[in-house]
Amino acid sequence: MRQLSMATIKKIKDMDDDLVDRAEKLVEGYKKEDRQLRLIKNMTESSRSWKAVALFIRYQAARKQIDETWAKDAIEKLKSLDSLARELASKASPKEDLQDDIFMELASRVLGYAVRWHVWNTKGQGE
Repeated sequence: MRQLSMATIKKIKDMDDDLVDRAEKLVEGYKKEDRQLRLIKNMTESSRSWKAVALFIRYQAARKQIDETWAKDAIEKLKSLDSLARELASKASPKEDLQDDIFMELASRVLGYAVRWHVWNTKGQGE
């Protein structure tokens, strides 16, 4: 379980609008059921390793549970959160929050919002 300082958690919450927008872009072209997105999100929440999460996404694509093109694009989009994590880690005071933990929290939040966007797009009034 990741432990982030309250200051960093507040900064992440202040970024929610941007993270929701990133999540909307993440689900563009996603045609599978929301269950797969939830599995990826759960993996992200329970892991401290981005490489393990990226491998899980590739694994799901190899098993034809998600589209391979979407999987590759999703990995890149999620990996782009690293620059935000680096920025937040550099501003952490004291330097108690690790960049990797911040990155995984950002990825988890984006995936959570992505599930909601996908459900809206497929079952709500989004289409």
